Amino acid sequence: MKKFLTAAALVSSCCLLAACSSTGTGAAADEKPVVLEGTSWMMQLPSESDCAITPMLEFGPDNRVTGDLGCNRASGRIEFDGKNIRFDKVATTRKMCGKKYMDLEAQMTNMMANARTVKLDEKGLTFLDSEGRPLMTLVPEVAAACD
Repeated sequence: MKKFLTAAALVSSCCLLAACSSTGTGAAADEKPVVLEGTSWMMQLPSESDCAITPMLEFGPDNRVTGDLGCNRASGRIEFDGKNIRFDKVATTRKMCGKKYMDLEAQMTNMMANARTVKLDEKGLTFLDSEGRPLMTLVPEVAAACD
């Protein structure tokens, strides 16, 4: 009888531990959807930067996005479900600017072309590619950030 009770206790403990273990969905299943509507995000530039226009994106209602990319303005719509994002309906102006502004713009347009998911944490809003690799992290827009 003692062996039976020991075996029953062991089986019960195993069942209890199995019930408390992960289902294999990982932490991503517990992540809350990111809300972009009504938020503005900017590229974090070094303090010594001459940033007459800091590259930034502003997310509005109905998945609208506008922003300054470094030299050119962008506007349009994104596909976004709280995690997955596509900047596939965004148009930009076509000005040419100095090299440092065009370099910043190239970083922004690369991010927009390759971003597939977003993650929001204490560092900011991170855009990730289709493999989950970080492309760029934007921080909340701050007025007069370059002063």
